[in-house]
Amino acid sequence: MSIFPFLLLAVLAGVWYLSTKIMKVTVEALASPKERMIPRSHVPPDQDMRGPLRDAAEWAVDHGFAEDAMFDFRIADRDQSLFCKTWKSGAEKTYLVFYYGLGKHFLELVTIYDDNTAVTTTNAPDAHTLPAVPGAFVQSFPGLTLPQLLEAHHAGRATLERRTGLEPQDRPEETVDLICSALERQARYVRSIPGWQWKGLWWITVRKRRMIGKDVGWQLDQFGVHEPPEGLQ
Repeated sequence: MSIFPFLLLAVLAGVWYLSTKIMKVTVEALASPKERMIPRSHVPPDQDMRGPLRDAAEWAVDHGFAEDAMFDFRIADRDQSLFCKTWKSGAEKTYLVFYYGLGKHFLELVTIYDDNTAVTTTNAPDAHTLPAVPGAFVQSFPGLTLPQLLEAHHAGRATLERRTGLEPQDRPEETVDLICSALERQARYVRSIPGWQWKGLWWITVRKRRMIGKDVGWQLDQFGVHEPPEGLQ
């Protein structure tokens, strides 16, 4: 009798167990973000990050974004942290966010409509590792440059605004407070899903891949929010 099936089951069980640990650590970090956010006054001396950050900063200035917040987000310990820098455009009512960690950098554009609704457009392939809170529309397009992300973001915004009638808000809160509120809301939502601890393997390996490239229009369709009749647009 071949032992391969038993070995395969053992490996899958190990991977599944590891995924539950990842889920627990991730959601715990999201649930208590304030204590994990360490303000920064200077950019880290990581040479691999300096070039991409400089490019993002130059693009931000050229497109009317002003410097905003800068901090480290500690995930589990001092050796596991994420560097974050944000810019804000009053005209666009949109935030630009630069992330760097584990040798990789990603960018995202965020526009807020109300306490429950926002559009985020990112080139991070892991943006859908956890299910998004209903109303938090996340578009993940790995490999896109900032100009391409902005174009996709404008398209997503236009779709949401056309179908819902919502308008973007210029929020009075500090950006760090907005980020904390969003992360806490995400943690509460994930914990409200029955058996969330055990669904991590599916979310990490299958669902995340399926959600890449799904734009705001596709996501609204899932909620039954379709295009208005032509005469009402």
